[in-house]
Amino acid sequence: MKINYFPFSAILGNDDIKLGLIINAIDPKIGGILITGPKGIAKSTMVRSLSNILPEMDSIRGCRFNCTLNSENLCDECREKIDNNSAEIVKKSVPVITLPISSTLDRVVGSIDINSAISGRVNFREGLLGEANNGILYIDEVNLLDDSIADAILDSAASGINTVERDGVSYIHPARFILVGTMNPEEGELRPQLLDRFGISAEGKLPSSAEELIEIANRVDEFDHNPVEFISKYDQDDEILRERIVRARNALRYVIIPDDIEKYMADVILKYHMGNRAMISAVKAARAIAAYNGNKNVTMEDARKALEFALRHRINDDEKSNMERELNNTGQNQGNKNENINEDMNNNDINNDEKMPVKKNNSTGDDTLNNIENPRIDMKLRNEIIKKSGRNAKSGNFIRTGHKNGNHLDLYSSMVSMKINNHKKMQASDIVLREGYSGGAVPVIIAIDSSTSMGFKRRIGNALELSKLLFKKAYITRSRVALISFSGTGARVLMNFSRNFTVLNQRLKSIKSSGKTPLLEGLKQIYKTSAYSGEKTVSVLFTDGRGNYPPGNMKDDIIDISKKLKNVSRLYIINGENGFLPTYNNLIAEYSNGHIISDVNNVKIN
Repeated sequence: MKINYFPFSAILGNDDIKLGLIINAIDPKIGGILITGPKGIAKSTMVRSLSNILPEMDSIRGCRFNCTLNSENLCDECREKIDNNSAEIVKKSVPVITLPISSTLDRVVGSIDINSAISGRVNFREGLLGEANNGILYIDEVNLLDDSIADAILDSAASGINTVERDGVSYIHPARFILVGTMNPEEGELRPQLLDRFGISAEGKLPSSAEELIEIANRVDEFDHNPVEFISKYDQDDEILRERIVRARNALRYVIIPDDIEKYMADVILKYHMGNRAMISAVKAARAIAAYNGNKNVTMEDARKALEFALRHRINDDEKSNMERELNNTGQNQGNKNENINEDMNNNDINNDEKMPVKKNNSTGDDTLNNIENPRIDMKLRNEIIKKSGRNAKSGNFIRTGHKNGNHLDLYSSMVSMKINNHKKMQASDIVLREGYSGGAVPVIIAIDSSTSMGFKRRIGNALELSKLLFKKAYITRSRVALISFSGTGARVLMNFSRNFTVLNQRLKSIKSSGKTPLLEGLKQIYKTSAYSGEKTVSVLFTDGRGNYPPGNMKDDIIDISKKLKNVSRLYIINGENGFLPTYNNLIAEYSNGHIISDVNNVKIN
């Protein structure tokens, strides 16, 4: 199915983001781009539209990793085809792979193919990193991504290869892609170590004038009404951008950074106490900007923009304004020769390099998964491991044969178990499950009863105390926190899962007391939010349990939702009030396997 994306050249504003995307398309070795900014500024639209201005690639037919003849790293299958002079080339659009927040590590890096495993063969099935090779890997809300998955993605983005050593499989394949991550800082920050792994960053801005906002709305309305006609209006502009990118790619290797400008860049990097990665990213970005602008030598303007891209996400907020002033005021009197190389690059065009001979044939290629040699198994040792199940589940290790309470199927261990039990096909008793790979960061939900009550201020105070405790443990637990408030006739999520405790405290303090107590709606929202997280959560409910909306007896409904909560969350109910009025708290705790406590220090996260 053909998807009509909004034309890249039709997007108004946020030129820094567009330039950052383009220079990564020119040189993916820059290391990707982190796009920050508020919601609703077309971050996702720009990423998806980028594929429309990228030239089609000459892909080797049948390659599951999108290999091309010009690829620095080829998969084993394509290398064999080229050696045998049997590679057939097909034109292919640049793939845009979106990585969902709920993705598992198996799906991202690849693992054993389940169908083959059940039949007794060990085959590797590529993950999203393999599918994104020579394409774009887009991660929306990268700050909410599990740390272990983010580490794996950034490692591949830096090296250009994905190495899989797990489940009895050892496999290496190319993974050179344009990495694009977007995030709203209000929903949580990235660890400094992860921030540094992005080559460059750009910050999105809201429209600066009413005229710009009106024009944006008009263009979107026109696109929605007739996408094909709207896209055709910008075909020529997109084609111009496409040609500039092709010329810049061909020119990139010939761009030179003058010594004085390179020294200036190094001095700025050292001034802000940055290391090798920042300098490497800045140099690559400067060359790509110069190539895009048609400059044979990097100019001071190119260097300043590259430094801004490379440093913005690596320095703190207090230093950003100083950096921007310095970059804007430095080098005003320095000139460079800006020789245009668009015309005289023809003799040095990359496309004129000698290419490997390619045999055109009618073969459809091999789309099947390759067999990987069965690994040697120390059956006695593995049998002991599976039976004892004495290893740490947080490492993603084994539990025991037939265990049903883990989150992930351990294919390799299940196959070993199948062989030990002399089963030709996998039986239920052979299955080995394990907990996740991520290290056990448990999502936490804080749910506040904000109905009109004498105990409202006490509940807010207790919630702030819990936030303080979670913040102290955040470096160890890496927990993400969501905030729910319920009053009047419903419940709402005030903050989705995030590690931004500053925003959490601000939103806790902004909650106002009003209306009745829709306790049932609050419990339903806890259930929905827990289910959304994809993991078993810890939920802390601050309420006196005196639900009075909807009117009438809610006992049966409370029991039903409490039973559901038992499967998705470990519930703590904190009630600092004393009294003899009827309450549903005991009923909720009984059917959800929850705990009624009076001190937030007794909440156990891990």
